[in-house]
Amino acid sequence: MRQFVLSSWNAVMDSRYNPLRHLDLASQHYMMQVLGWMWSMVFCLSFLSIFEFGLVWMSHLLLFGGVCFTVAVFKEAERQSTSRMSAIEGASRSVWMLDKEA
Repeated sequence: MRQFVLSSWNAVMDSRYNPLRHLDLASQHYMMQVLGWMWSMVFCLSFLSIFEFGLVWMSHLLLFGGVCFTVAVFKEAERQSTSRMSAIEGASRSVWMLDKEA
């Protein structure tokens, strides 16, 4: 049973296994966002919470927006870290010629 649940989860949620694996990473992310919004609307409407739909929609917007912002900040920090590391590595290979500078 555990293996069935795990394989079912991976078939839908893990981009290494679901059919979206054939798309580039940005398209995978976009399509998963669209599907997430669609399913939140389906569940909201299926439980007849049409009156709270705006509240539920806004809370999902805040949650997903926060997650997307966090991922963007982490990616930017990683990008800047790698560019700084390459600059530092280049600086450490420089040679100080004291007799030519004096």
